[in-house]
Amino acid sequence: MPPETIALALAASIYPPAVAAIIALGRGARVRARVIVFVLAAAGITYATGVLMLSVLVGLGATGPLHYTPSASLELGLGIVLIAFSVHLWRRPPRTSSPSKVERYLRSTRLAFVLGMTLYVLPSPIYVAAVKTLADANFSTGHQLVALAFTVAVMLWLIELPMAMLLAMPGRAALVLERTNRWFARRGRLLAVLLCAGAGVYLAVKAALALTS
Repeated sequence: MPPETIALALAASIYPPAVAAIIALGRGARVRARVIVFVLAAAGITYATGVLMLSVLVGLGATGPLHYTPSASLELGLGIVLIAFSVHLWRRPPRTSSPSKVERYLRSTRLAFVLGMTLYVLPSPIYVAAVKTLADANFSTGHQLVALAFTVAVMLWLIELPMAMLLAMPGRAALVLERTNRWFARRGRLLAVLLCAGAGVYLAVKAALALTS
């Protein structure tokens, strides 16, 4: 497993809306069923989009040492997008949401499943970059799929850990997660800005060096 894959997956894992959603799911009845369905839906759609991206990247020839120019151009594009997004995120005024409205839409297992897919169906540029590092590694197809599953597990730790806590100790976990949500409400945007900017600069510099070498 390339170390940069893990680093990018960890960066992509910082997703405050998903944390807020799983905390909302932890309230009310049938907590275990709704939380499990939410996480499984998120993992399933994330893995499926990863498999699709691997197929597209290999099919387009935008991976590996034999395709430096298209590979580096893609990384440069991802880097620019991430830097631009970090600037947009920093300038955008904070959004306010109604917790009661969120909870109202998450009372059923079916809606929890839909929410899990909806939040993760559009891959972030950081996740695209993480999948690209797997394509660049020239693994066998089986090895790629296993590595992708591990990458998805790392990327979703921020909802997997709350799920485990809610399953093991729902009462205590709810208090811990509420404090975590308040922390993300204050600092989550800054953290997302720093991670997007850092990943964007890394990808842009790496691509620029590859294109000029």
